[in-house]
Amino acid sequence: MNPQAYIAQQTANPSPAPEASGPQGEQSTGLFGGMPSTLIMIVAVFAFMYFFAIRPQRKEEKKKKEMLAALKKGDTVITTGGIIGSVHSIKQDSDSIILKVGDNTRIEVLRSAIGSVRDQSATAASEDGTDKSEKTERFPKVSKKSAKK
Repeated sequence: MNPQAYIAQQTANPSPAPEASGPQGEQSTGLFGGMPSTLIMIVAVFAFMYFFAIRPQRKEEKKKKEMLAALKKGDTVITTGGIIGSVHSIKQDSDSIILKVGDNTRIEVLRSAIGSVRDQSATAASEDGTDKSEKTERFPKVSKKSAKK
């Protein structure tokens, strides 16, 4: 058969298109359903992000604000840069604190640079030399008698 006759035959009697299953206008919903399940999944993702990322960060920010607001003269603090010093004075008009880091050394740092406040009990124990972490040994001493066995 020549190609022109074949094309004429196909255009005269086109083969029927495959029919879609189900009523017209309805889409296949798949395993989890359609639009409602998609919305539920989006809400679940936002809830997960809120409870595991946003909420803990806000709690931490609130805790740090309370810590910075409660600073007073004489507190021992650690800056975010690792400098340990005691609060010498707090400037009320600006956002800075003067730390005493040595006998005659004072530095001015921003409040936001304060990383944490040291416990007064831990500071007093380390100054007295009664820090229990120094007294504990990692490996016990071995006596000569037990070493010979």
